[in-house]
Amino acid sequence: MDINGSRHTAIARNSRIGVKLTLRAAASCLLATACCAVLLPRAQAQTYPAKPIRLIIPFGVGGSSDNTWRIVAPKLSEALGQQVVIDNRAGAGSTIGAALVASAPPDGYTLLGTANVHALSGALYKGLSYHPVNDFDAVARLAELATVLVVHPSLPVKSVRELIALAKSKPGRIDYCSAGVGTGQHMFMTLFMSMAAIEMTHVPYKSTNTMLPDLIAGRVQANISATSISVPHVTSGRLRALAVTSARRSQFIPEVPTLNEAGVSGYEAALQEGLLARKGVPAEIISRLERELKRISNLPDVQKSLLASGSEPAFAAADQFNAILKGDFEKWSRLIQQVGIKVD
Repeated sequence: MDINGSRHTAIARNSRIGVKLTLRAAASCLLATACCAVLLPRAQAQTYPAKPIRLIIPFGVGGSSDNTWRIVAPKLSEALGQQVVIDNRAGAGSTIGAALVASAPPDGYTLLGTANVHALSGALYKGLSYHPVNDFDAVARLAELATVLVVHPSLPVKSVRELIALAKSKPGRIDYCSAGVGTGQHMFMTLFMSMAAIEMTHVPYKSTNTMLPDLIAGRVQANISATSISVPHVTSGRLRALAVTSARRSQFIPEVPTLNEAGVSGYEAALQEGLLARKGVPAEIISRLERELKRISNLPDVQKSLLASGSEPAFAAADQFNAILKGDFEKWSRLIQQVGIKVD
């Protein structure tokens, strides 16, 4: 073999060795990257929380979810050793606040304190930047806020069956009010009318505060609202309670039957308040928050405060709350498509 041939052979051999080394280096980098991807969330979970947590409430100050978290957040801050800062971001049926959480880093430092209205709004509002179920993980449910079907005493009905019979005899001639199109009040009543096969006329207001005086005065005849809103007026005789909408009777008016008991078989709708994280938050962080919330929810002073605010303590674990939200999203999606409800 001549000198040139030996040189070419050596170059080829060195090239093959170089390729092997490059492949090995690439494989090592990939392995290191994979290890980091596995270990980084674990490291984050072990040191969590290392800074304050932003808790977004997608409703205004003084609402039921806001009240719940004003009670629970200080306890959670104490348990975690970091401040839990409440940030109210109301608007568009809770979708503004939810969008902020959905776009935050998946590190557990931006959480969503909301109700299952989150699933309802996700079904109602089109073109959202997130999916209400697929882009979130439930942490826990804390409380349930029962709502009650009430009528003005001038309406000649004393039971759900009598209301249904009257509505069928006068289609569209009974007015019901709500705090606006797409609100829980509107959708809960729409579900009732759909399941009872009746027609009533919707009178939307800008808020519960603007609606309530007309309801009490009898200018509108029916409504579904939280027990905390309606029960004082039921007690005073200015409104008449026919049924609660939840699956079980309310502690606040235990003598009032559920709609299911009152003849609308299978009806169930209630405001359920809990905590969500965006999808991708490490499971260890979700579990840590779930454990702390379960312990906090069982504290006697917390339960007493929740009841005083109008909410009934009802802890449910992450998987249960996830199932509730998924079921609600499917239920409200079907109803919205069936009756053609749209929001601007």
